[in-house]
Amino acid sequence: MIQVNGLTKYYGDRPAAKDISFEVGKGEVFGLLGTNGAGKSTTIKMLCGLLKPTRGGIRIGNVDVQKMPLKAKSMMGYLPENPLIYDRLTGAETLELIGKLRKLSNELIQQRIKYYASSLGLGEQIHHEVGTYSKGMRQKLAIAMTLIHDPEVILLDEPASGLDPRYTKQLKDWIKNLSSNGRTVLLSTHIIEMAASLCTRIGIIDQGKLRAIGTINEIQASTGVNNLEDAFIRLIGVSN
Repeated sequence: MIQVNGLTKYYGDRPAAKDISFEVGKGEVFGLLGTNGAGKSTTIKMLCGLLKPTRGGIRIGNVDVQKMPLKAKSMMGYLPENPLIYDRLTGAETLELIGKLRKLSNELIQQRIKYYASSLGLGEQIHHEVGTYSKGMRQKLAIAMTLIHDPEVILLDEPASGLDPRYTKQLKDWIKNLSSNGRTVLLSTHIIEMAASLCTRIGIIDQGKLRAIGTINEIQASTGVNNLEDAFIRLIGVSN
């Protein structure tokens, strides 16, 4: 579902991402694991069309993101690390707005508002202004905004950053459910435990380069250690 080939982004003479290549199959959860500033967000923003690559290619399904950006974007849902949500709108109004932008029918929008209000535990607070929401509630709403059009490919940039264990557990369950229903998930995180518990394969990224890619067992074997944390440190250490 996702094909990335030689993806590179320069800011001036500094590469934020360099020669990144990987593929993600249908129903797979693929993790980009790296420290803050490693190039994870830059890579995801290029995938969803927010940043233009300096060079390299991206395909979502059979769609070239650079040649057919609107068609590619219609297949994707993107959750940024710091989602922008209007405080003066209610949660329901926010989802109505996103649903209309995604060209969903009014009936389908209302069905999905009810579904996400229930399944994410927002309840009647879906009708309260977003400015009254806690960080966890805002993130739940952002997930509903990402998924309301039932995308085939979901891009999640640090979705659990700064959130409590209850939300993190719920988020993991959602990601597993998406995968089991055939959705393709690309997850960026600096949390090793999250990558280890969710991802079928992982790409370890540092200083804009992929240092390793494979299953957890493959990455551990290639670094001669028996846990992902030690493998990560060994790979990052090699790069610095």
